[in-house]
This record gives sequence, structure tokens and C-alpha cells, in this order.
Amino acid sequence: MRKLKKYTPTQFKAPDSVYDKAAADYAVAFIESLKHTKGTWSGKPFQLIDWQEQIIRDIFGTLKPNGYRQFNTAYVEIPKKMGKELALNTLIPTPDGFTTMGQIAPGDTVFDELGKPCRVIAKSAVDFDEQAYRITFKDGQVIEAGENHQWAGEYTRGKRKPCIMTTDEIYRMPRDGNCFRFRIPVASCADTQEAVLPVEPYLMGYWLGNGCATKCRITIRTEDVAGVLRRIQPCHNVDRIWNNVGDSIHIYISDLCPVLCESYHDKVIPQEYLRASRDQRLHLLQGLMDSDGCVSGVKGQAIYTSAEKALSESVSELLWSLGIKNAITTAPSTQRLDWAKKSAKCGRIHTGETLYYVKFTAFKDMQVCALHRKNQNRVPRNPNTRSHYRYIDKIEPIKNPGMQCIQVDSPSHQYLVGRSFLPTHNSELAAAIALLLTCGDGEERAEVYGCAADRNQASIVFNVAADMVRMCPALSKRVKILDSTKRLIYQPTGSIYQVLSADVSNKHGFNTHGVVFDELHTQPNRKLFDVMTKGSGDAREQPLFFLITTAGDNQNSICWEVHQKAKDILEGRKNDRTFYPVIYGAAPEDDWTDPAVWKKANPSLGITVGIDKVKAACDSARQNPAEENSFRQLRLNQWVKQSVRWMPMEKWDACADEFNIDELAGRECYGGLDLSSTTDITAFVLVFPPRTDDEKHIVLPFFWIPEENVDLRVRRDHVPYDVWVKQGFVNTTEGNVLHYGFIEKFIEQLGEKYNIREIAFDRWGAAQMVQNLEGIGFTVVPFGQGFRDMSPPTNELMRLVLGRELNHGGHPVLRWMMDNIFIRTDPAGNIKPDKEKSTERIDGAVATIMALGRAVLNTGSTGDSVYNNRGLLII
Repeated sequence: MRKLKKYTPTQFKAPDSVYDKAAADYAVAFIESLKHTKGTWSGKPFQLIDWQEQIIRDIFGTLKPNGYRQFNTAYVEIPKKMGKELALNTLIPTPDGFTTMGQIAPGDTVFDELGKPCRVIAKSAVDFDEQAYRITFKDGQVIEAGENHQWAGEYTRGKRKPCIMTTDEIYRMPRDGNCFRFRIPVASCADTQEAVLPVEPYLMGYWLGNGCATKCRITIRTEDVAGVLRRIQPCHNVDRIWNNVGDSIHIYISDLCPVLCESYHDKVIPQEYLRASRDQRLHLLQGLMDSDGCVSGVKGQAIYTSAEKALSESVSELLWSLGIKNAITTAPSTQRLDWAKKSAKCGRIHTGETLYYVKFTAFKDMQVCALHRKNQNRVPRNPNTRSHYRYIDKIEPIKNPGMQCIQVDSPSHQYLVGRSFLPTHNSELAAAIALLLTCGDGEERAEVYGCAADRNQASIVFNVAADMVRMCPALSKRVKILDSTKRLIYQPTGSIYQVLSADVSNKHGFNTHGVVFDELHTQPNRKLFDVMTKGSGDAREQPLFFLITTAGDNQNSICWEVHQKAKDILEGRKNDRTFYPVIYGAAPEDDWTDPAVWKKANPSLGITVGIDKVKAACDSARQNPAEENSFRQLRLNQWVKQSVRWMPMEKWDACADEFNIDELAGRECYGGLDLSSTTDITAFVLVFPPRTDDEKHIVLPFFWIPEENVDLRVRRDHVPYDVWVKQGFVNTTEGNVLHYGFIEKFIEQLGEKYNIREIAFDRWGAAQMVQNLEGIGFTVVPFGQGFRDMSPPTNELMRLVLGRELNHGGHPVLRWMMDNIFIRTDPAGNIKPDKEKSTERIDGAVATIMALGRAVLNTGSTGDSVYNNRGLLII
């Protein structure tokens, strides 16, 4: 362990402050009396590395003349330690189906443990060194994970408590017989968008169970005819009804034609249905259960039966996507032989043929069947039953097959893996400081709070702190741990350490002595930060707000604001004697492939972070440019915008010259209109082509959002729309939806001032406004959003920016949107903005490209496209 050999007081010590060695020694000794709780260091004494000890001595040893600490805010920004690896063939659910850990890329969308879509913001290099384990769950799911991969779940021995454990810790933990003392909650229902489907989901489900594979026909039990038709007929016409022998009838529905297949063996739930909306998937399940399912009277057990393995597995996936735990069992059929004389196309089951039973619990709060007779045996939901948790059957060490890890932008940093939607997921220094403030700072009834983007993330620090208490005999006698409420009570002084959620509605009135913000860059907005740091510690003599984070990718966030303040203090532009800044990271101009830069950015390199892994990550990023920004952010702690950036923002910023709007009056220009939904942002951009060789293209953008949605958008998008509205960069229309008439009137007034030759528009949703603008007298031209129409002006925009032949005046909203662009490329090398993969709104950028396209077409381009020479720029 590399220790601090000689301490030098911080350069930010005030002239009248002193370094109190005894106070600093006490803080260091307190922390080093604790033990590590994770990974290979678990159970070993917490020995501070030199840079960590420097921070502790600076914060706790720098005292004002009155004897209290000089610093009340400490900001520590440092790269992540990459671990949490999964095998390259691990399946990962996405809104479009499945991908694998090896195939997924930054910018892709996955699901978090609450079923909410989240974006992959970084990916590590392939690692073959870490010890790997094969984990088999009792429901049959198999996952191969690295020893340091973290799992969020519950310790089940004695009083159950939430905890986060590594694969290696689970493997080595004591067991109750063959049962591991750890369980993982079932993920919530996947939050997906409503889909346009060829057949209504209920009918599709019923046909999969009781339909003919080759004919537009379903078979219904006589007593169920009325109930089934009541569900089908609002969406589909019944062509004819034919009475069958026995207790069932045939219903012919021609709308089933698009889903027919050659044999019942080919029946399977199409992927488009498995990623449809929650209601559509539930209706699909109801159709399946009404045809070939039942709910027994034994504890609400529901069973779907099929002779087809593929169909059963897709039903199981459907249930997992709805947040329903299930398992598949098999048994031979006991069906009589005379039933098997029909053609195989009809799906008759032979005696002895394997049947697949998909079993789950039917709760009263979810109607898994539509028929009344099948719903009567559902049971009340009890969240503490086994139906809500995943249990591990066995864990075995294996040879590392090649592993990677990803980082996602969900508040908890968890994401789902496997066909069964399994949730999978550091901060010991933050936890140690929380304990020091609670138990060792000499403060009576100290209130110390752990804050993060949500309760789960803040719980990471709490759980580490609780484990540190359990491993320390002196503290374990004096600290009461309340796992259920995430609270530690230091009984000698009545001090507490409490985890807080991100909901700020009730976070007022605290008498704060300390706050630990873990991963500040994940905060959705500044409200919790403001509530906990502005005035909450005024009644205390020496409160401490400890902020620890990795560099983020949102330069409109509170973390970027604090980062900028820390940077200004470090570089001498600002002076705040109460603020202690520490930023370990590479400068933008540093060579990211240089090992000396790695060392500069990561003070733990070679100690807790292996240099071989950083080298492997660098080599991977060299070969795959899409990984470069991930390497820069996570390994070098550089702030990046998105993993594959199209627009080089330093070049864009160089085009921000001032111009006089009044001098544009009467000039020829071309407009681009990107019309949003009535609740979103709409952009209109004018491009003024140059009149002489010395002039530049001038870009003049305008934006609108509903007035009543401004605060909601600030909270939801983490973007300062409210500031832009006050500054005049965004216009608002009255109400909670956009008033298109207001926008039309605004454009009409622009037409009176400028010579708008044409207005290009995206055909989607713009029909009425187009008619109105044409009625006013504008020439309105549809502009396709495909590669053919978008590629030439997109290339031209880049050429103009790189050549500084464009002037946009530095408009902040347009800059933000340009920085958001993610580019899609077709096999022929054509490019276009990709709204789905772009990290934020790009409406203004799209409108600019359309306007530029019409301007270039009508006035002629000024030169060759840069893409003819160098291709797509990836930085």
C-alpha cells in the first residue's frame, strides 16, 4: 500500500487557518480502524492510499482560528474502478428484442430494474483475467459473471435486509443446506411504447393457444363463446361461426391471415408483441390463458400448457417482461390416442408427447385471464413471498470466457440481463467519512445524510457503512443498525446517519451536520442538492458536505456546475475558502493513449486499479473509436457528451460570431420547421446564404414549448429551459400544449421582416400547419428524413463548420442540440441524424439541416463535402 510519506498542507488553506496535526491524525486513525467490505480487500484494514490521506488531512486538519474546520464543502471527482463484468454472450433485453454484452454499444437503450428505459453510456474493454462464475438460478436462468460483479438483493439469514454483494461474496457465503442466503427481487414490468400490431393482442394470444396454424380459425369452448367474442369483436369482424362436434365451436376471422404459419410447430410469440406496451402484453397473456391456461385453487397457481417448447419459452419471456416470476416444467401427455388422429397442422397432442407447463402465481391486482370463470382463484399479493424474488441454485467457478461491463444512466446504475429480465448492478471512502461524521466528530445529536439519485444508490454507501460497523468491535457495541429504515444510530451522542431518497418534497427542516452525495453526476436536477446544502447546516459550527463523483456527460447538470466551480478554484479564477476541490482527470489536450496520462488521471493506478486492465481498455478503444469517449470518461475522468459524437463542439463554438439581426432585414433566407407533438419542443430555423465570397451562412433559430410544461421539462429532461425562457432563447405558448396558431403568426411576422423563399418541413404531423402557412403565402416544401434527402445537407453543415463558413451567433439551445446529435450511417456511407439514439433533443439541428438543404439547392454549394475526403468524424 502506497502511504503518504510527507504531508504538505493544501494550497487552499486560508492565511489565518492552521494545520492541526492532532485533529488530522485522529481522523486518519478513525478511518484506518475500519475494514474494507468488498472484493479481494474484504476484511482487511482500511489503509488510506496517499491521495486519500491527503484529502482527509486537508479536510479534517485545516482549522480556522476558532478551532472549527475551514472547509464545509469537499468535491472529489475521480475515475471509476471498472468491474461488474458479464460474459460476452449474456443476453440483454432492449426495446427491440435482445442483444448481447459483446454486441451492445454506448448509445443503445436497455431497461433498469424498474423496467424504465435507460441508455448505455459506457462500455469497458474485453477482460480475460478476472475470475468468472456460472450462476444458475432456481428458475433455470444461467448467467456467467465476474467475481466483482455486484448484485442488488436481500440477505435472507435472520432478519432480511437489503444489500449489495459481489459474485465472489455470494459464492463464499455460508449456506443453509443447499440454499444461498441471498435473493434478488424480480424486476418490474418493462416500460415500452404502444406498438402497431397486425392482430389485436388478445386475439393473437387466443390463436396461439387454440387456433389453427394454417387457417384463419380459432376454436372456442361453448361456454366461453360469449366472453371471447366480447373481447374480439370490437377490433375484428367475425366472418362465420361453425358448430363443431363436442363442446366447442370454430370461429373464422380473416384478419388472422398475416400471422398464419405452415405448422403449429412454428407458433411463437412474435418479437413485436413481446416489446409492445404493458397493456398490449397483458391482453396477449389474457388471450393465451383463456385458450390454454388455468388458475388453480392452490395458492393461485396459474399454468399455461403447450406442446411446443419455443412457444412456452416465449410465454415465459412475456411473463418476465410483465414482472411476473415463472418457471417451466415438463411432463408427458396422457391424452387419448383417438384425439391424435387429426393432422399435425391442427396441433393435436399425442399420448406420451412432452408437454411444457409455464407456472406462475396469479394475483388479484393483475387480471391474467379475461374470462370470469378463470379469474376466480387469484390470490392477494404479498410482496414478501417467494413469487417476488429470484433464488440461486448453484454457483461454480469457470474459466473466464471473455467479459465486459457497461455503465447505464439509470439512477441505480442497474440494468436487466437474460431472457428472464434479471436485475444486476463504490464508495468505501464516502462510507468511512459518513461514519467519522456520525460517530467520531464529537458532535452531539449529529444528523448525517446519504443522498443520491434514488434510495437504492444512496443505500450503496449506507450498506458499506453498516458492514464497516459490524466489522469494528468498538463501533458495533455503540451503533444500532436499522436496516429497514436505512439508519445508523450512534447511541453515546444520539447521532444518526440516514439515507435519503431523491424526492425533495419533504427534505426540509433538517439540522444537518454532514451530507454525503455519492455519484453527484447522476442527480436528475439540482433540487435535492440545494435543499441539503443551502442553509440546512447553518445551526452547526462545522457542517461538512462531501461530494464524490465520476465525470458525467450532462453539461446542464448540477454536477457540471459544481465541477466548473471546483475547476475555477483550482485554476485561480475563483476564491472560496470554504470549498475544497479535488479533480483527478486528464486535460482535454492530453494524449489519452499515454500511460503517463493514465497515471495523472487515476491516483489508484497500480494499487486498486490494475494497469493491465487500463491498457486493455485503451487498446480496445483504439480499435473501436466508439469506445474512446467511454475510456475518456470512466478511465480518465473527462467530461464527455455522448459516446459517439458527430459535431466537434470546439469547431462549432468557433463559429459563434456576433451579428446584427436588424441587418438581416429583407435578406433572402430559407426556413426549416421541425414540428413536435403539442407537448414537446418545436424548432424553426432560418438560414441566410452568403451574398458574396466573404460572407458566411448565418443561422437564426427559434424555439417554442408550452408555458405550463416548463418546470416539468426542467425536472424531466434536466435541461435549463426555465433559464432559456428568461433569457429569451426559448419562446412559450399559453397552456400545457403548444399553440400552433401562435407559431404560425410568429412565422408570418418573420416573413414580413425577412425574404423567406421556402420553408422545408418534416411530413410527420405537419399537415394542418403546412396548409395554414401556404394560405398565408409561404412556399412550403416537404423534406424527407431518409438518407437520400438528409445526407447531403448534413455533410454540408459539417463542411461549413470545419471551414468556419457558418455563423450561428452562439445560440445556447441550438448548441445544446448540436452537441446531442448521434449520426446513423447506411452501407453506402450516407449519414443522417438519428433521433432515437441521440442523447437529448435535436429538433433545432434537424431544422437547421433542412433549411440549409433548401438554401444549398437553390443557391449552390460553395465547395466539396468534407466527407469526400475523410469520412465520419468520431471524437
